[in-house]
Amino acid sequence: MVSVLQVYTALKDLANKEQKGFITPQVFNSFAALAQMNVYNEMFSELVDAKRISRQNFDPGRDKSVRKQKEEDLSFFLRRENIVETDTGFFKPTSLSRLIAITANELGDSGAIDSRVNCEIVYDPEKIESILGSNLSGPTAAFPVALVSAIDIEVFPVPTAITVSYYAKPTSFNKDGDIDVNPPYYDFNVVNFNGSEVEAFDSLNSRNFMLPPHCLTEVVMEMAKLIGVRLRDQNVSVFATQEEASE
Repeated sequence: MVSVLQVYTALKDLANKEQKGFITPQVFNSFAALAQMNVYNEMFSELVDAKRISRQNFDPGRDKSVRKQKEEDLSFFLRRENIVETDTGFFKPTSLSRLIAITANELGDSGAIDSRVNCEIVYDPEKIESILGSNLSGPTAAFPVALVSAIDIEVFPVPTAITVSYYAKPTSFNKDGDIDVNPPYYDFNVVNFNGSEVEAFDSLNSRNFMLPPHCLTEVVMEMAKLIGVRLRDQNVSVFATQEEASE
């Protein structure tokens, strides 16, 4: 995970305006989630580029493989969730960002999964109507179909339960390394130091970024671009853009 204290400290040093109070915790927290989401989305774009490099036989391979490194980064967000049917169907996981696969499961008497079958995934209601009305391609227990909508998942024919594999939305880790969805990312206490009130980092109530540790520079540069625009400081935003482009 990326340390929020390191990102915050690096940003203040980069802007060199800590005495003027421009980069405050409030400003930092207002951009933290957006910056993290930008880095997260960039990972998918970089994976596409890595696959292109691999097809052109430019990938170093093995542990130095660009594609492998990008897939390792995205593994931070891999989730598998078993969902039991309710009266209204199967609800999508609240943390779902990008869907990978859905399996239809049948549970035994003990509650364990007896069988698991991959579902064909459909997003178009019109297409699912055509599938359901077909005598030739209608869904069966051996070839189920899942319709994914904004809120829930419908599976035909209806199984006992489903397993959803997906990439989760990036949130944060607390100081113990547990997933936490309640920022602020950076929190502090005001303490008295030599007769002056100073800002002291509060590790108990702060949250670290849900990103691999080596993404520290990317987060700092992304934050710098956003904050540089807000502060109308062209030097900060231009520096961040140039540094990101040079990587």
